[in-house]
Amino acid sequence: MIEHRSREAILAILATLRAEMGCDFCAIGLTEAPLLNLRWPAASGQTNERYAGISEKPGRGLSATVLKIGRAMPLSMSELLYTRRLQEYPLLLAEDLRVAYAVPLYLRGSPSGILIAGDRRKRVYRTEERRMVAAAGERIAVLLTGLSTAGSM
Repeated sequence: MIEHRSREAILAILATLRAEMGCDFCAIGLTEAPLLNLRWPAASGQTNERYAGISEKPGRGLSATVLKIGRAMPLSMSELLYTRRLQEYPLLLAEDLRVAYAVPLYLRGSPSGILIAGDRRKRVYRTEERRMVAAAGERIAVLLTGLSTAGSM
């Protein structure tokens, strides 16, 4: 899905974002044809490798919110528990994230992926930190768009 050199560049962006924000976890999720399931090919700060096996169906979880709407979104485990929707967010469960901030990755003009930054403790992301996530998402989208036009994705 992602060639080795580009994967390394993406992992470097994720690690830098984690360090700059002081967050616990960062990952990218990409939709896969033909079913458009959301898969997680790269992460930084993971506690295990379960994230790589997670596949979210379209219309559920992050696919139904960040991808469908095409806007950034804060996530809180306590709010998801209250609304009984936590099971729709398996990445948060697998990584024991209490809060997260997710931004869409625009590839070829439409939201086709997600960058998520999360923490295993309660936290409110400041405007500056949200901008950091958005900027990292734009850098990753440029890398991924270059891959897809080269036929490597």
